[in-house]
Amino acid sequence: MGISELTQEDIKKAYDFIKGIIFNTKYYSVKARKAEIERFKRHNLLKELKDKSNLYLIAKDKGKIIGFCNGYYEAGTFWIDWAGIDKNYRRNGIAVKLLNFLENKLKKQGVHKIWCDCRTSNKESKALLKKLNLKKITTIKNHWYNQDFILWQKFI
Repeated sequence: MGISELTQEDIKKAYDFIKGIIFNTKYYSVKARKAEIERFKRHNLLKELKDKSNLYLIAKDKGKIIGFCNGYYEAGTFWIDWAGIDKNYRRNGIAVKLLNFLENKLKKQGVHKIWCDCRTSNKESKALLKKLNLKKITTIKNHWYNQDFILWQKFI
């Protein structure tokens, strides 16, 4: 298993993978899933890869994408937008490895804080974020897509 930045060569595979992760998430409404999938279409991924304020990491096993994480830099912080692992590879520490890889990369770049959100009902994400020592900032009711979210942060 290896972790690397997304390249143009992997965009088609990455879109298919990300689309599957988002489509199958039980925590988002149909409207939310549809809108989020649209964001990761090939032309949007190409545009975001050219913008150095964005970062996409992928985890691969024998050439197959099994995980991803993306987000963006802003004013010394990094917002983790999405992270997902292939359902057949979950509970094997891949998300921890992916997010630790991200954190180490960001530390070297002088980023002082990572932050993100998750749905209030997403038990798996909440457990992962706690395991990685992110701290809950607040709960936002009726927010993105009229759903409830928790904001998290970690100073690095």
